[in-house]
Amino acid sequence: MHGLECMKYADDTQIYIVSKTSERSTKLSQLEQCIRDIKAWTVENRLLLNDEKTEVMHISSRFRQSSTLSQVTVASPSVNTVSNARNLGVFMDDSLQMTKHVNNICRVASMSIRKIGQIRDYLDQCAAERLVHAFITSRLDNCNSLLFGLPDSQICKLQRIQNMAARLVTRKRKYDHITPILDSLHWLPVKKRVIYKCLLLTYKALHGLAPFYISELIQPHIPSRSGLRSADQNLLCVPRYATISYGLRSFAVAAPRLWNQLPLNIKNAATISQFKGLLKTHLFRLTITDWLV
Repeated sequence: MHGLECMKYADDTQIYIVSKTSERSTKLSQLEQCIRDIKAWTVENRLLLNDEKTEVMHISSRFRQSSTLSQVTVASPSVNTVSNARNLGVFMDDSLQMTKHVNNICRVASMSIRKIGQIRDYLDQCAAERLVHAFITSRLDNCNSLLFGLPDSQICKLQRIQNMAARLVTRKRKYDHITPILDSLHWLPVKKRVIYKCLLLTYKALHGLAPFYISELIQPHIPSRSGLRSADQNLLCVPRYATISYGLRSFAVAAPRLWNQLPLNIKNAATISQFKGLLKTHLFRLTITDWLV
């Protein structure tokens, strides 16, 4: 459709283009023509394209000085670009720093911790842990694969939320060391939870359990000649990437890099439940090693 890509989910439709600075005017014209055609089709079929809910975001590197896109014409009105937009529950920003998303998680989770704390005296540890998983852990884990590669300053905000939740469940004081608390609860730290989600998506993609748009991003590694030891290691191809802040964070690069570091017995797990158990045990061992260093 006009050489553009699109994603659909229920009544939410996203159209996106990737272009160089020199191609911006041409790509923008294609985008505007596509939107005009969609609007004409909706009118013919007695539907409505809600201009008030239409948002345009120009995503670019924060390290590269380039002119930003100011607005896009949607039929008669023009839609100004926004710096943040909600995408299926995730707040995306125009430089993919995920600052607003992380801050929103911390805000909502802090409120939940405060409310659970008000009734903590009437709960045993099992009930308190269930409430924490329902209202706090679920938010930390929701779409957390998008947080891979973020700076430690952002991850630490989420880790503080998990630490508060762990102390609430175990009734520990504010200044009690958090490492034995997380170990007793058998909770993975936030950073390892992000890695866990990325690897779980990778396993699903390799076994036909993930959508095609995810599966097509990873390719098995084919050795240049037979007889190499790597042929039996179940490796994935790691594509070239240009930047650490963006290219290294993309699923197409991050997933193969993480997968290739796994022990062979985990990669060859027969079922997804077996894979989850082996992976969690492996990540716990790495976490304990990090704590001891």
